[in-house]
Amino acid sequence: MQALKRKNILHITPHLGGGVGKVLLNYLKNTKANSSCSHKILSLEYANEEALLAARNAGISIVDKMSLRPAAVLAAVAAADIVLVHWWNHPLLYAFLVRESLPVCRLVFWSHISGFHPPYVFARQALAYPDLFVFTTPISFQAPEVRCLDKSARRRLRVIWSTGGIGEALGVRHRPHTGFNIGYIGTVDYAKMHPHFLKMCSKVNIPAARFIICGSSSEKVIQRESRHYDSGGRFVFTGYVKDVGSYLAEFDVFGYPLAPYHYGTCEQSLCESMAAGVPPVVLANRAESSIVENRVTGIIVRDEKAYPRAIEMLYRNPGLRKKLSLNAKQTAKQRFSIERMVDAWENVYREVLAMPKTSKSWSGIFRGKRTTAAQVFCESLGDHASFFRKSLEAVGKNEKKQALDAIGKIYETSGLWRAKTRGTPSHYHHFFPEDRLLRLWSRAASSAEANRGYPHA
Repeated sequence: MQALKRKNILHITPHLGGGVGKVLLNYLKNTKANSSCSHKILSLEYANEEALLAARNAGISIVDKMSLRPAAVLAAVAAADIVLVHWWNHPLLYAFLVRESLPVCRLVFWSHISGFHPPYVFARQALAYPDLFVFTTPISFQAPEVRCLDKSARRRLRVIWSTGGIGEALGVRHRPHTGFNIGYIGTVDYAKMHPHFLKMCSKVNIPAARFIICGSSSEKVIQRESRHYDSGGRFVFTGYVKDVGSYLAEFDVFGYPLAPYHYGTCEQSLCESMAAGVPPVVLANRAESSIVENRVTGIIVRDEKAYPRAIEMLYRNPGLRKKLSLNAKQTAKQRFSIERMVDAWENVYREVLAMPKTSKSWSGIFRGKRTTAAQVFCESLGDHASFFRKSLEAVGKNEKKQALDAIGKIYETSGLWRAKTRGTPSHYHHFFPEDRLLRLWSRAASSAEANRGYPHA
């Protein structure tokens, strides 16, 4: 393939750390040998210490807290050959897109959400905004807003599987240990985990079983909840871990039951567990079903009652565990390599470089510098904003109360709505505390969470 002439690629990300940070930084490390492109990262919020150190060691230019310097962001956009926005519903990113008009540029969005569950959805205006909109998973083509696009708009859609690389996981060797370890690595929060995660685990009838839960977010809260199910130390919460390989080496099964409303796409930790030869047990959600092949590379169960039975079956059948382990490792090696992702992006760069630079402006109902933070939030929801729009437009005490009560009922539908981050009203209120409506919507979410009770109740 003929090399690209040296071009400047500007990456704009809401923040840098976690799964997206790993994907982006490992991608850039693997492209350093290709001198045809230079890459620069602007993070609107923070870049965590781990990301900053990794970028510095790799010689990658990164500047964070750029939401405070919108003029500098616009100047960088104007200077770049290609602007690649790592896109999801983040308050600072949406405030920038809705309030600012971009100078002439070639613009690509890479979505890091699946797009099925609000507030992590595809607003139609977001789909129409860039020159190309790239999904991280093919399942996003089935999202309602995407299916409604006309042929012209669908021609601007692409998909590139997102991976942080699985090389280290492929090198994991299973270590003998006492007991039977069911491991979980990832976001420890009911915005991602199944709300009955602890209850499902407690139903597993295996002597000396341990549930090793690696990750952060709300782990302290969930650890306290676990005491209602366990007094014998079966639940082990590690918090965030850097060396996941040492844990994968002692996992017998990867127990990964996620909420039906979760927002994930390529599930880095699930792919890494497969690469390490740890057979996964997952629920039949869209994302997991696109990664795991039932009884070939893991077990897919239909509901939470079947989850403990599947783990018990694997405990009793080491031959099946070995077969799934070998298949999972081989499949991961073929499907989730970072080299495939690098090649796919090279093709997208070639395609977009053939396009002329054009100016970009948000096309929603609310747009421009005077747009309030609550209005920005409504724009981020697209077709799902109706109840919040009613609250925006409500006049009179009764009408306002009715609108707020309806929003409260929305919060009861999933833990994703009640999260402190994930594009929720609470997330927006954190960045825009002066907005009166966001304050009301955030308080309603806190009340819904306080009234939730434990999942076993």
